[in-house]
Amino acid sequence: MKRNVLLVVGSLSWLSLGCEDPLLPVELVTEPRVLGGRVEVDGDPGRAAPAPGELATASFLLATPELSPSLGFAFAVCPGAPRRGTRPDCASAPFAEILSANGDSATPSIGFEVPSDLDPTGRVVVLGIICPDGTPSADGTSCDGADPGTPIALELDLARDDDTNLNPELLPEDITLDDDAWPELPAIEGDCAGQGFVEVEVGSKHRLGIALDDADRDPLLHPSKLDPTRESLQLSHFTTAGDLEHAFQSIAWDSEQLAREVNWTAPKEPGLVRFWLVVRDFRGGGAFTERAVCVQ
Repeated sequence: MKRNVLLVVGSLSWLSLGCEDPLLPVELVTEPRVLGGRVEVDGDPGRAAPAPGELATASFLLATPELSPSLGFAFAVCPGAPRRGTRPDCASAPFAEILSANGDSATPSIGFEVPSDLDPTGRVVVLGIICPDGTPSADGTSCDGADPGTPIALELDLARDDDTNLNPELLPEDITLDDDAWPELPAIEGDCAGQGFVEVEVGSKHRLGIALDDADRDPLLHPSKLDPTRESLQLSHFTTAGDLEHAFQSIAWDSEQLAREVNWTAPKEPGLVRFWLVVRDFRGGGAFTERAVCVQ
């Protein structure tokens, strides 16, 4: 089943996480899924909004139950057309393109230079497709493998003198399990016991903690007192096994509670369980990270 994933940034911002088995919880990753995107300006990775003439990279998080999935992808970057629906489109020909065959790169990403003559009040759009275990077609609209692939659309604002969007961050020290440090270790095949992962018992109950900083919510231009003065954030969490309480949490622009928790019950089967945490600001800024625990 095709999984349409839109990371759309602007006045209308949303992320569709596709459609696995409708009977499965959305927070459970049982097949390849794109969970988030991030744009980084070269030399200033904390900035999500490039200015005309600057170089940047857009990358996407593909989560899979497999540790080393093979994939291909095709992306194109272009000036954004005026919005006429939910999906962004190009106003003119792409100024950057990439086609990566299956297995050529482990990270779906594209580097690009914003044309120096582009209007800074406009937007840039990244369109394309990610193909798990497949190679995209020449026009970037389909995949040659058994998986039909995930179409991608990412729209971002450009930097302006009075409004430059920064990425929120997920710092290692601010991610905990049961209030203890949760080390960031690469997932492994086979027996995970004694390999440095946090070890928990089958069926045990735990608490994931994520603390964000007030600086993660950029100030916003507000023409009236009724408009928010800074960004809201969305925090998402996903896992390969067990029972995660829910997938999403919202952090309102005026909320003073920036530390959030979500409950997780370990599965009844031993093995390594992976987690992905994603935060985004609805304007193109985002961050993601992975953790794992060893269930025994």
